[in-house]
Amino acid sequence: MKHCSVVAGVMLFCAVGTAQGQEPAKSTSSGVFSNEQAKRGEAAYNANCVTCHGAELRSTDREIPHLSDKSFKFGWIGKTIAEKYELVRNTMPPKEEHSLSDQVYLDIVTYILKFNKIPAGDRELKPDVEILKQITIAAPD
Repeated sequence: MKHCSVVAGVMLFCAVGTAQGQEPAKSTSSGVFSNEQAKRGEAAYNANCVTCHGAELRSTDREIPHLSDKSFKFGWIGKTIAEKYELVRNTMPPKEEHSLSDQVYLDIVTYILKFNKIPAGDRELKPDVEILKQITIAAPD
């Protein structure tokens, strides 16, 4: 029984030490992309996405998802930027997946975030999936 107590104590110590050493999870509420990046994303969206998803990020086709309002709230909030970036990069445009540069896909994602009132900051995001996995999309204030 004494052995179990020692093991439990060591496990608890390691868990506390690990939790204290970790950086807090990031969210988009801290401004993780720049206005300039979102502007580039808007230009790329207008050149590549607007035909299907609409100028106001609202499609007129029921088969194509909106990228704003309730669709944004339920489809984006709580996800990581990596999840949405990889989805866009791997599926858009239909039958032409991966036809844009990784940075352009990410710029488009930042435009969608900015359009939906996610605040910009002073840094630009880079298409590093491991870093993007650490950034959760938070509901706008």
